[in-house]
Amino acid sequence: MTKSEKLLSREFIILGGLFFITSAVMAIFFQLHQYLASLGIDPGWFGFIIGADSLAALFLQPLLSPFLHSGNARKWMLIGLIGMIAALLLYRPAVTIVTLVAVRMLTGAGFICFVSAMTAMIVDYIPAQNSGQAFGYLSLTRLMPYALIPPFVGSLSVISGGFTTMLMYSACFVALSLSMLFLVKSPAVTVDETNTKRQGFTGREVLEDIKDRNVIMLLVVNLLLYSGYTAVFFFLKDYGIKIGIANPGIFFTIATVAMIGIRLLSGTFFDKLNKVSLTVWSLTGLTVCYVALAHTGSRGLFYALALLFGIGWGIVMPLLNALMFDLSQPRFRGLNLNLSLVFMQGSFFIGPFIGGFVMTTSGYRGLFYFCGILSIITAGLTRLISYKITNNTGGNHGS
Repeated sequence: MTKSEKLLSREFIILGGLFFITSAVMAIFFQLHQYLASLGIDPGWFGFIIGADSLAALFLQPLLSPFLHSGNARKWMLIGLIGMIAALLLYRPAVTIVTLVAVRMLTGAGFICFVSAMTAMIVDYIPAQNSGQAFGYLSLTRLMPYALIPPFVGSLSVISGGFTTMLMYSACFVALSLSMLFLVKSPAVTVDETNTKRQGFTGREVLEDIKDRNVIMLLVVNLLLYSGYTAVFFFLKDYGIKIGIANPGIFFTIATVAMIGIRLLSGTFFDKLNKVSLTVWSLTGLTVCYVALAHTGSRGLFYALALLFGIGWGIVMPLLNALMFDLSQPRFRGLNLNLSLVFMQGSFFIGPFIGGFVMTTSGYRGLFYFCGILSIITAGLTRLISYKITNNTGGNHGS
């Protein structure tokens, strides 16, 4: 059961604040590509070095998630933050490909340890009636640093005395935030939860959880949704140039502002409507946007679609987490939300990989049609979830 009766409890705010701080630190690496160029590293290695942090997270999170619970979350958050601090301090001496890859993997491992443990704990402070609002806030907390930090990274680097010096200051800031962890009280647990809080989940319990049809479908929906999103993210710039858009990068600026805006304005809106229906309609709208993107030839339509994509993504992404929260057994909520993150991480490989193959065989139009197909499939799977809830529980948990 949920341990908090109000959403904006002290614990929820503190954990959200730590999430914001760590996300802001990760956003600083927007300048990493430029820093690698200054070291004289072979450009062929840039992509692998930059992506090494996600590679570490992709392998570590599924191994770690079954063992995390609110009873040991503080320890793992502490381990994650200390790992991030160590990594930030090690960027200065890391000047070779091997050492840079190692430091990037330590960065990703530290961040994912923190995020996974934070997720396992924060679910105990989310009232069931406010799940949509809660995940709207959390997704906003993760998104805002990536909108606010990159434009100022260059100036911050100059002011602080260089990229690695800026990272050292960031390490000090994270170190100061460690004390916030000890202001979070461990939630009270019921007798039924005592064993889980002590030792985590057994293999049998994990199998029991992932046999839940709703859980499996939501994990697949996460994978398909973010695969389409990442395919657009990685291939849109060249497409925009091809159709004559002078600055296609503005597309994601507009989309990000829209995503932030919809989450700021939504408030309790997500919890007042049927979450399943709202998700289905938003995914259907995204399908239309993908098809329209394949046929756009004007700057006005291109940027209008950026706004519509931002609204759609801004609604769907937090709602999928809210649905996972609502549809999971209370003791599996933290585990399932972490599994959702694993599938999202996987999409950052699958989306560009399959998207690149589709683009080379069918062109950009085929790529965006493919993304539209993924989106309509996710809408259909989400509608099946609604059918099961309505018929098996006598009510819609998504409303």
